[in-house]
Amino acid sequence: MSDVERLLAEYKRAHQEGGGADPSPFLARTSGVEREQLAALIDAYLEQAPRRAFDAAAFRDSPAAAVADSAHRTLAGSAGLWPVLLPRLRNQARIRRADLVAELAARLGAQSQQEKVATYYHEMEQGRLPASGVSDTVLEALGKIVGYGKDALRSAGQMPAPGGAAREAGAVYARTTPRLGGPAPEAEAPAAAAEPEEWDEVDRLFRAG
Repeated sequence: MSDVERLLAEYKRAHQEGGGADPSPFLARTSGVEREQLAALIDAYLEQAPRRAFDAAAFRDSPAAAVADSAHRTLAGSAGLWPVLLPRLRNQARIRRADLVAELAARLGAQSQQEKVATYYHEMEQGRLPASGVSDTVLEALGKIVGYGKDALRSAGQMPAPGGAAREAGAVYARTTPRLGGPAPEAEAPAAAAEPEEWDEVDRLFRAG
C-alpha cells in the first residue's frame, strides 16, 4: 500500500467516525504530486460518501459543485488526476485558460493552430484525452507555464486508474457544471473541425505519445 493509499484509508476512517473530518492534517503529511493525488482522491471519496440530506440550492451556491464536477471527470475520464490538478494549477498561476493556451501554442511552435491546441487542452482538463498519448514535449511546455514538473504531470495523468473509455480527440466536451467559488467561468474551447484523414504535428504531440 502506497503512502497516498494509506493516508486515504486513514482519512476515510476518520470521516466515517466523525462525519466531517478535516483533510488538512492528512494532506500536511505529504507533499508535491502525492499531495495533489491525495487531495483529488479525498475529493472523489467525499463526492460519493454518505452525507446529510441533499440541499440542491445550497450545493449550487457552494464550491462543492466544482469539486464534485472535477472528481466525477477524474473517475470517469481517461486522464487520471488532470481534471482536478490542471484547473488548480492554472488558478494558482493566475492565468486565464485562453492565455495559457496562447502561450502553450507558442511554446509548441503552433501559433497558427491555436484553436486546435485549445481543443486538446480543454480535453485534458475534462479528462477526455488519454494521458498516455500526450507527449513529453506538451507536458514540459505546460509545466513551465504553470510551474509544475513534466514528470509530476505525467504521474498525475496516470493515477488513479481511469474508469471510462476515451472519446475520439477533436470533439468538444462542454463542462456540465459551472465552476463556482473560484474565477469566473471562461468560454468553452472552440469547436473543432472533423478529424482530418492524416494527423498533423499538433495531433501527434497530443495523441501519439
